Amino acid sequence: MTWEEADAKAREWVADLTNEEKIALTTGRENMQGVCVGSIDPIERKGFKGICLQDGPAGVRFGNGSATSWQAAINTAATFDRTLLRKVGEAQGNEFYQRGINAALSPALNIQRAPAAGRIWEGFGEDPYYVGQCGVEVVKGIQSQGVIATPKHFVGNDQEMNRGSSSSNIPEQALWEVYINPFIRVVNDASADSIMSSYNAINGTYSVQNKRILNDYLKEKIGFQGFIMSDWWSVFDGDNSFASGLDMNMPGGKYWGPDYIGDSFWGPHIQENIDAGILTQERLDDASLRIIRSLFKAGQMESYPEVNLTVDTLTEENKALNRKVAADSHVLLKNADAILPIKGAKKIAVIGKDALPTNFCTDNQCVDGTVALGWGSGTTDFRYVIDPLSAISKRAEQENIEIVGYGQDDAEGGAEAAKDADLAIVFVQASSGEEYITVEGSRGDRVDLDVWHHGNELIDAVASVNENTIVVIHAPGPVNVPFLDKVKGVVFAGMPGQETGNALVDVLFGDVNPSGHLPYTWAPREDYPTDVKYDPKLTKGGEEKVQYDYDEGLFVGYRWFDKQGIKPTFPFGFGLSYTSFEFSNLSAEMKEDGIYATVSVTNTGDVAGAAVPMFFVSFPESVKDYPVRLFKGFDKFTLQPGETKETTVLIDNHELSYFDVDEMEFVKPSGEFTIFAGANAGDLPLKVTVSDEEEISSDDEDIIDIEFSDDETVGVEDSADEEETQQRKRAYKYY
Repeated sequence: MTWEEADAKAREWVADLTNEEKIALTTGRENMQGVCVGSIDPIERKGFKGICLQDGPAGVRFGNGSATSWQAAINTAATFDRTLLRKVGEAQGNEFYQRGINAALSPALNIQRAPAAGRIWEGFGEDPYYVGQCGVEVVKGIQSQGVIATPKHFVGNDQEMNRGSSSSNIPEQALWEVYINPFIRVVNDASADSIMSSYNAINGTYSVQNKRILNDYLKEKIGFQGFIMSDWWSVFDGDNSFASGLDMNMPGGKYWGPDYIGDSFWGPHIQENIDAGILTQERLDDASLRIIRSLFKAGQMESYPEVNLTVDTLTEENKALNRKVAADSHVLLKNADAILPIKGAKKIAVIGKDALPTNFCTDNQCVDGTVALGWGSGTTDFRYVIDPLSAISKRAEQENIEIVGYGQDDAEGGAEAAKDADLAIVFVQASSGEEYITVEGSRGDRVDLDVWHHGNELIDAVASVNENTIVVIHAPGPVNVPFLDKVKGVVFAGMPGQETGNALVDVLFGDVNPSGHLPYTWAPREDYPTDVKYDPKLTKGGEEKVQYDYDEGLFVGYRWFDKQGIKPTFPFGFGLSYTSFEFSNLSAEMKEDGIYATVSVTNTGDVAGAAVPMFFVSFPESVKDYPVRLFKGFDKFTLQPGETKETTVLIDNHELSYFDVDEMEFVKPSGEFTIFAGANAGDLPLKVTVSDEEEISSDDEDIIDIEFSDDETVGVEDSADEEETQQRKRAYKYY
């Protein structure tokens, strides 16, 4: 259903609502003490069953093991595969739908500014273009099942420490180009039904009270027609938050706990403020209309399943998809002497506690055994986790390989287990999560980038006695790798979900050729432009705030490393394969809707593998103080040995525009663009220039109707949904 059709139905439906009923639509009722983490009361006389809202990015939270425990979103991003992103969204959406959950609190679109930030595993990495592309596919997938997707956290919630008592001070151009840009994409390309605000302040004003951010920018300038909900217990007033454009207060109570059910900063106080002239009737009418309009658009107002969080949706199909995506997300960081895939070994030592079964606990707040997901609201209730030792042992038995398992992190014991093995695989880990849980000294954000439990010492000890040592890392993001030159192989597994061990075995034994690529830059902590802060805990929603200054501006991730001429440990987009690829014949043509860039890729190795050509753009010289180049396009496809395939991507006019803070518009500059193509941000062997001066009669920069395209691969079989080609050509004007 279109927004226009939904609006007509919603206006008719809300016409006879009383103010009390409208207020009930805006104010959460059970304060997270009921079945759902968020809920809106029924309106019985209208046959309205209420609203159930539930986390989250890795699948249904609090499903008591009945739902799939998916890979972390950062793993899905590492596949660089639009088709898989869409399929994950569809499968997750179906699990929410079958439980009668109206709104899935997913996906997370925050930017990975600093690698120690606690919730980076819930998002899609450091690049705003790519985060937006991932968000579009996941939102479309979720909403295709009739479930409301809720992109979050709008905006600037990029670390956990003091998230509810801090101000993200972001320069205007960076605010739009880096942090708001992914939300522009999901609103205009995926027609997101809802958006969640953030805990933090933006430039001094809390998100929930920030009229400029919520109303002026999101609703009016971008044109968002759905409803904006708060993050949980982030509302601390009954007037400014509602007046500023927030439509739904979640989970409703002033603070956590059963004592605050029905005790809200909103609720009846909204009517009191209307009567006092502090709030307007029009604001209440708009909020209730937006909520019902989104429900109509999602197709939920006519029929929807009853709420039952324990419906069993852990199907064989979901298990297979988790295993597939997890395997494709593994990033091969080093493979000296082609140590992988495993071949010829008669005895393998599997070492480290991270290889062992996971000990389950609420919200994953303990790290005991292999790390499959991080902690907090973004995790799930596992029914099972396939641990690496069990999966490797099962496969080894089929091939008559002896397995020596040593499930401790003791260096001396690890070396003893490894010394007589043909191959030693050392498992190390780190984890992170949400601020309300502290694990091993980390209050959400990691305290450092070292692997945990003396993992570096374990690796050193094993490598000193076994020259064929492989390291497998389970972690939310970059870790320090002082061992890199001491081992032959390094596999970054990330957080692969319940099928983690099976997915790893697929890669280690060559059933799957690794094709994961890093959706962020991997480097020593001190080389990044910014870091998390560890200030003493402040009162949430208070006047005193920790100041997080985004002084790096536009230069996040690889952009900073390019600007400073710093060579990272692994560049954005890095990922090895068991085969090799060659890029050739780059060309580009400027057309009315953007630049069409074409490149050929050849598999120059001996086995089939998936190539991921990446396209970067340098802007005309007239655009000053700008990144050296920006990631603006990609594709993924499988090539047989010796096979060559040509791919064309559209870099649309929005991606060829910068945000002009004087005009307060995205502007496409005139002049010469340079297109780069290659394997990653540090390996771009091809470049070509293209100019629009022939197409544009004036030398002046033009404020344009920005054309958004959610799938920028043209005519390639791996595109997520080719039938949407025409829908991609819609134009949006900011005014």
